[in-house]
Amino acid sequence: YVPFIDNCLDMTSAAPAKDGKPATREIRRGIPRPGADVNNLNGLAKVNMSTGEITRWMLGKVPTNGAVLATAGDLIFFGNLDRRFRAFDADNGRILWESILGGWISSSTISYGVNGKQYVAVATGLGGGSSRGVPGTIAPEIRYPQSGNALYVFELPDKR
Repeated sequence: YVPFIDNCLDMTSAAPAKDGKPATREIRRGIPRPGADVNNLNGLAKVNMSTGEITRWMLGKVPTNGAVLATAGDLIFFGNLDRRFRAFDADNGRILWESILGGWISSSTISYGVNGKQYVAVATGLGGGSSRGVPGTIAPEIRYPQSGNALYVFELPDKR
């Protein structure tokens, strides 16, 4: 399982002033891949390592940030920059649960167990990023919180 953004990077390197020309700054911005659906740029991909088959689960326009967590219970946990943290069915990508957190997902999600209970934890917040750059150029209409640093821990229900 891997997150993806169906875009390209438009980049120009910085150059010092030379021969009367002013210095230029580096430009790095995300642009949709030619032919991509601009309302469905981001998603998760399930990759069959034996056959190479890739199944894409489109999640919309909001860019992703953070890692995918797959559990032994066939759950996939993943979040995006619109603060949606979700649990997916590992077989078909169906969203089983969703919570809107106080900040964007800024790091990898972990799972751990204590006294027979399983938990999932995820960190949110600015994490050194900003709404400029790739997220701001792909979905500028989304207001990215400039704070929201927190650690969220969710207890998973017992398997029945």
